[in-house]
Amino acid sequence: MFARPLAKCPNLLGGLGLMAAGTLATAAPHEAHASTWGCQVILCLATPGSPTTYAECVPPITKLWKTLALGGSFPSCSEGGVSAKTKKLSKTLYYVKSTQSDGTTSAYLINTKTSTVTTVG
Repeated sequence: MFARPLAKCPNLLGGLGLMAAGTLATAAPHEAHASTWGCQVILCLATPGSPTTYAECVPPITKLWKTLALGGSFPSCSEGGVSAKTKKLSKTLYYVKSTQSDGTTSAYLINTKTSTVTTVG
């Protein structure tokens, strides 16, 4: 029944396949990625245990230690409804409070001397 129309339009089958593949690609779930360094830092700090538990977190957290140790400021994140407020408590101690879009908050003490992160509250 469809053999004759498909024979007359050989590109129709390829077009339908391409359309189906495009639909599946946009409908499939995608892995979330933070595109800025500040957002990567916030996500890694929120990791239970150590902020470097996952290999993907090692570079942004290493960069954070170096930046803060050299007197740089804590990075910001304005993507995905996450905001972070940072307060420098001493030369080596920072307080960071992040707020997610749903109102959930997390607070951390970051010690650049010992390269440790402690969850507060």
